[in-house]
Amino acid sequence: MEISQLDRISYSILLQETLELRQVLQSIVNSQDTIDNYDIFIPFLPIMSSVCLGWCDLFTKEGIKIEIPDIEGYSCVRLLKNCRIGLKLYCDQRIGKATKQLKKNSEETYRLLKTDYNIFQRLVVSMLGQCDFGVFTINELPYGNTSQLFLYISDVINFERYKSLGVWETEARKVVFEFSKLLSQFINTIIDSFAKSNMIDKDSQIELVRFNFSYNDYFLIDEKCRNILKGDLPIEIQLQLFNILCQNNFIINVLPLVFQSGGLLYHRSRLQTYLVSVNTIKKIINKFPNEKYQKQLKEIVEVKEIYFDKDSVLRNNIFHYKIEGVDDSIFSIPEKYFYEFIEFNSRVEFNDFMQVISEEIIKINKVIYKMVEFC
Repeated sequence: MEISQLDRISYSILLQETLELRQVLQSIVNSQDTIDNYDIFIPFLPIMSSVCLGWCDLFTKEGIKIEIPDIEGYSCVRLLKNCRIGLKLYCDQRIGKATKQLKKNSEETYRLLKTDYNIFQRLVVSMLGQCDFGVFTINELPYGNTSQLFLYISDVINFERYKSLGVWETEARKVVFEFSKLLSQFINTIIDSFAKSNMIDKDSQIELVRFNFSYNDYFLIDEKCRNILKGDLPIEIQLQLFNILCQNNFIINVLPLVFQSGGLLYHRSRLQTYLVSVNTIKKIINKFPNEKYQKQLKEIVEVKEIYFDKDSVLRNNIFHYKIEGVDDSIFSIPEKYFYEFIEFNSRVEFNDFMQVISEEIIKINKVIYKMVEFC
């Protein structure tokens, strides 16, 4: 099958991002003996899944069959797709359906938390309540929470199948470990196939000691004890907004500062989390008008629609690696293909465009902090 020029360009962009991802993984491997905060790596799974699926899609188009083994009875391809979808935090669903799923996940977590308790522990919980919501922070900025992380591995959750939190945790951790291991092997194979291993710094490391990481448990489901997400909106809506806040902080803080990612992988991730944020906000303000923040939120949506209208070629190509809807004549420099694509479709110089995106993400975070009353 003959490969079109746009397909070659898509390959080139994907390979650049894969190299960046491989460098991050190398740094993680080199740092394993000094890192005891493995939770920081879980939000990285959707990014890895997105890159791997990019290769799967391109190979499939060329008629190249890829056989990826199942993991503990779970389809790896399905895990890949669900993990990538998790990056969207339900923003593609109707707001009612999305919030219903978030609420269900939280309630099932709360139920499982108490399954292994003895009589004394149940008595204590009945008097003092049960913390059911965990938040991970870096330098006091929330970059992840237990609800958000569950979205990334939703196929492994299946709460209803389990009567014990301990059993679920054992299986989930095992599947996540094997899944991340398989993704790493897949990425290594791609890099080796293109003979690009010499471009990886084999000595790079991650220095977590420079950052203040912490984890705190909160009351969420128990309304009497709730000490987080205490804004005016329904709790499910606040949870969805908080998930966006955490993901934004991971992309704009953890990814570049901790994982030292600053190339195409980082730029695409910023664009993805930005689109997820604004799309969700748009649905929320339509269903739950909030006089206090309505003006700020509408302005955020308006800025997005300047660059990403409903039929935007730019928008349609951010979540997938196959470039479509443009003439290949706009591309001239292989190392600059992604930049040329962004500049052609946005009509703005790349750095200026990404500066706007970063500023808008910061605006989004600031208003979410206020709406969910997270201090």
